[in-house]
Amino acid sequence: MTRQFFFATTGDRVPDELAAYVAHCDEPTGYLDFAHVGPPLRAAVDARHAALRVTATSDPVGPLEEIRKEARRRAAAVIGGDVGVTFAASTTAGLFATAFGLTASGTLLVPEGEFPANAVPWLRAAARGGPAVRRVPQDAGRITAGALRSVLDAGVVGLTVSAVDYRTGWKAPLADLREVLGPDRLLIVDAIQGFGITELDLDVADVVVAGGQKWLRSGWGAAILGVRPRALERIAPDLGGWTGLADPYGGSAGTELGAPAAGPDRLLMTNTDLEAIAGLHASLSLVVEAGTPRLSDRLGQVVAVLLDVLRHRGAEVLGDDWPERRRAGIVSFRLPGEAPEVTLARLSEGGVTAAVRGGLLRLSPHVSTTEETVRRFADAL
Repeated sequence: MTRQFFFATTGDRVPDELAAYVAHCDEPTGYLDFAHVGPPLRAAVDARHAALRVTATSDPVGPLEEIRKEARRRAAAVIGGDVGVTFAASTTAGLFATAFGLTASGTLLVPEGEFPANAVPWLRAAARGGPAVRRVPQDAGRITAGALRSVLDAGVVGLTVSAVDYRTGWKAPLADLREVLGPDRLLIVDAIQGFGITELDLDVADVVVAGGQKWLRSGWGAAILGVRPRALERIAPDLGGWTGLADPYGGSAGTELGAPAAGPDRLLMTNTDLEAIAGLHASLSLVVEAGTPRLSDRLGQVVAVLLDVLRHRGAEVLGDDWPERRRAGIVSFRLPGEAPEVTLARLSEGGVTAAVRGGLLRLSPHVSTTEETVRRFADAL
């Protein structure tokens, strides 16, 4: 399918790298729910199938391990800085490994309204003797440096936060949050809502976790877990399984714990699906080739067009006055006098896929969103 681009400035040429990325996009017209799940890229689907064929016809360990090594490098390049990368089964699995391994006593800060995947692991760990959980207040779904400063004290050992709020699209000011936390506390980031597609200050984070099934569009089964060396010193492999050992087949491995593996692999409970990692590698490769700044700019253009449609319709848009640099690929709104569920039902009847979150209707386009999708949304609205 040929995709018709639109740009804020007429006459702009589609960059070759962006066109190459979009050539792998197959989502149906009217799809505006990437914050829920992103239909996988063709390259990711093909890579998964190819990996499965390798598994079926030869010894898979060598070739698939090479793909995993390259995927580590790609993910590290997106995160930035000195970071070790491994792959957990999901964002939740990566956060549980981090939460149950955090050796520091004290308090771990979690924003109010945080997505459950980034709250439950810390609450479970606290119940088992880990750091106590304290909530950080939010203003209309926004975490700010001021709000963080208001709850900070000497007992705080770190903050876990979503890079992008799943309800509002607020892009957390990670660099500002890092400055408030200081160098000695951990900054743990759930980056699933926008990793690689939205420019985020991930280089200031100590731990970055991001599943591939949303904005990366690689399908379920593998998530990036990036850990800085200084953070790894403070996270024990308490949920680490046999694959997290330096010598899992050593003579005493079955009866006593040996030395942990080097790097964040030590935190994993077991092997992660290599076919899923192959799909993630394909998606990451396209992201690196296109460049996150270019993808982020394109997404911003799509969001701007949707905002114009909503303003014309008289919608109440959450954060309509937010700075552009703080808005990611999520737009939440309501129509005056109409319940969001009613609006959603009408959109669905008109062939538009969206969602209701936090009492608002949520739109989440992607760089491949077409003019036809926007027209369909405007007509159905």
